[in-house]
Amino acid sequence: MELYFLGEDFSVIEGPIDEFTSIVWSERYNERGTFTLHFPRFLIGRVTGASYVRSSPSENGGRIFCGRIEYLTTVDSGDCEMGGHLLECLLDDRLMIGVGSYSGTVSEVALAAVSDNIRNDGSVSIQISENNAQIGERVTVGYSWDSLSDWLYSLLTPYGASYRIELDPDTMKPLFSIVTGRDLTSEAVTDDQPAIFSSSFGNIISLEMEKNSEGKKNIVYIEGSDGTVVTLDRSGGDHKREICKKVSDISPEDFETAEDYEAALLVRAAEVLSKSGDAVYVSAECDSDALPRYGVDYFLGDICDVVDDELCLSFGMRLTAVDTVCEGGVKMIYPSFGDEVRYIRQILKKQ
Repeated sequence: MELYFLGEDFSVIEGPIDEFTSIVWSERYNERGTFTLHFPRFLIGRVTGASYVRSSPSENGGRIFCGRIEYLTTVDSGDCEMGGHLLECLLDDRLMIGVGSYSGTVSEVALAAVSDNIRNDGSVSIQISENNAQIGERVTVGYSWDSLSDWLYSLLTPYGASYRIELDPDTMKPLFSIVTGRDLTSEAVTDDQPAIFSSSFGNIISLEMEKNSEGKKNIVYIEGSDGTVVTLDRSGGDHKREICKKVSDISPEDFETAEDYEAALLVRAAEVLSKSGDAVYVSAECDSDALPRYGVDYFLGDICDVVDDELCLSFGMRLTAVDTVCEGGVKMIYPSFGDEVRYIRQILKKQ
């Protein structure tokens, strides 16, 4: 893998460089990803003026990993360590100005909020993709000086969706898009090959599983600022596990009608339940040459088959995290599946 170091306007100021010790690109579906780069000290003078670092577009199926540099330090091994967040962090810099609400489909609301609040400032010019996932449920969602990034994750997560910002390989500028994963399980796929991860298939080296039902809830009561209560029941006849949340940031005076106000409370209810289910988490280790290939056959957010005969494990699970590790000329992929991503172990603790 070759790396390029970029200025504030994403133009190349140094590179290609392949003399690094290791790099880990840690992508996350419903939160901002990170990167960690180790390189020899003799390179520090060439890269200290950079604002971003990216991979070559000739790798990873044409996708470009790119992160904002947020720290640079020397480490005990004698190398330097550089790290920061992937480009979704650009929306951390934008607040949703004032107090108000958006109404429409989920996708319409998300795109309107981004269009109104990205406020391109010349050096960082975020473009909005014409190819966005369409989520047709209609919602009314309020805002009050929220972080644009956090607000978007709260809006999209209950619908199995998220957002992505990547460098467009044609313009080399940040490109925003709404994404939803494809269902690549063997039950859903007919024309293409399903994405199956199994030790019996030989495409995973190791697999770990966690399950936690401690915080599971299936009925939520949401109380707005005026005492109005709406109920969202997803128990489906199972044993009822109830939770009540009071929300002070959703008020009737922010909406034109009572129906819009209650619709906003239901959106918040869906958000609460999305974080209150069974937490099943599976992490695996894959050779980068094994099929299916990440970035070509499957992507972050896709639903894949995860099978392990020894653990009696057979799930269709969403890919919620991927660590791509390049070290010593070897590239490994660490996919993680599950409804809730915990902090993943630090992969490189060798130095």
